[in-house]
Amino acid sequence: MRTKLFVGKTGERYSILLNDEGIPLEHPNLFVTTIYRNDGQAASSCQKALEHVSFFLEVCNGLEIDVEARTAKAEFLTHEEIQRIVYFAGITREATKAKLKSINNKVTKLKVAKPRMLETARYSIVAEKKEDKVYWQTKYNRISVFSRYASWLEKYHHPYAETKTEFYFTDLRPQKNEGPTYGEMLEVATYKSLTPEEYSIFLDRIRPDYSDNPWDDEGIKVRNYAMCMFMWALGVRLGECLNVKLQDLVVKKGKRYVVIRRNADDANDSRINQPKVKTNGRSLALSPKLQKILDDYIYEHRANLQNVATNEFLFVSHRVRKGKLNPLSISAAEKIFSQLSETLGFHVHPHRLRHTWNDRFSEAMDKAIDAGTTNENKSEADRCQLMGWRQGSTMSLVYASRHNAKRAMTLALNMQDADFATKESIEYDEDLPF
Repeated sequence: MRTKLFVGKTGERYSILLNDEGIPLEHPNLFVTTIYRNDGQAASSCQKALEHVSFFLEVCNGLEIDVEARTAKAEFLTHEEIQRIVYFAGITREATKAKLKSINNKVTKLKVAKPRMLETARYSIVAEKKEDKVYWQTKYNRISVFSRYASWLEKYHHPYAETKTEFYFTDLRPQKNEGPTYGEMLEVATYKSLTPEEYSIFLDRIRPDYSDNPWDDEGIKVRNYAMCMFMWALGVRLGECLNVKLQDLVVKKGKRYVVIRRNADDANDSRINQPKVKTNGRSLALSPKLQKILDDYIYEHRANLQNVATNEFLFVSHRVRKGKLNPLSISAAEKIFSQLSETLGFHVHPHRLRHTWNDRFSEAMDKAIDAGTTNENKSEADRCQLMGWRQGSTMSLVYASRHNAKRAMTLALNMQDADFATKESIEYDEDLPF
């Protein structure tokens, strides 16, 4: 089984689940359409739900449980079968396939261990390798979809039947306090601004005229430079950058701005994996130097591309495919940063530029607060506006607290240095000449 993502005539992105012969599966697709799509869920949520349903069916097939045929006959899943299925929700798909596969391609049966003592009675299974386990949140989400699909299937065939399927599944979900969330883990893993040294190297080696620039074509050099400077100067996300169109570069009262718009399911966007604007729409002012960089790319290089008039996006692929010039894709942009990282000698990615922008903003606000031109509440409100967050967003507090921690550490170290300098300046009694 595999999922296929496609773009509808209205621009809507939608996924369907296909069997091994490429034929759409009736019940899984109907389930996601009625429960997720018709509820206004994002295309990515629908796709993820289909992936979980696909995994559920793979596990059931491996355990020789024909869940759809049995449900149609009102032979619902037993508690023991649900326990077996839930076990696999906690390990990777690769580990699952290995466990379900035996030499004769038949099922490797899992048995419920008989408890030796009443107080230790529970469904048990051999402990897994650490690398085979998935995060608790993945397990939680998988079981949630398993439960919803199995329950929906029962109601689809037997609307008035009362079963304990949903209860059995949800009762086996991990507790929400069993570990950090995806966002927290990602924050810890990826929050790293450029150091002052890295900052200087980045600005030097991204230049189109840098001798060891990783790209050969002059137009691509200028495009990549303009894209990096756009994200560096404005602190925008990659998706926001790739969504900007020429018409979004506007002039108001003699000043130029870029308008960041939310445009999910844009019918004019040919990219199947459409870059998303996850934050609020907003207008950001462009400095004269950033304007010059963008103008150089637009008028001196982008304008010379074949069929460029058919593409309204600011950053485009410089390769014509089937007579069409496409907007720059997410994968192409990620490849640009991968190639750039090799030249820089350290890893840099779009969100790291966003982190760096926020640290620079915090430093600028510290100076403004000291000068009496703003205060902490106003500075954080400004940060929310520029980043596209709602006022009072916790993300603003995350960046502010990190900067405060860094500032406090610097102050503490300075105080230690001053204390030791004082200590070393003291003339002790035994050192005096009298």
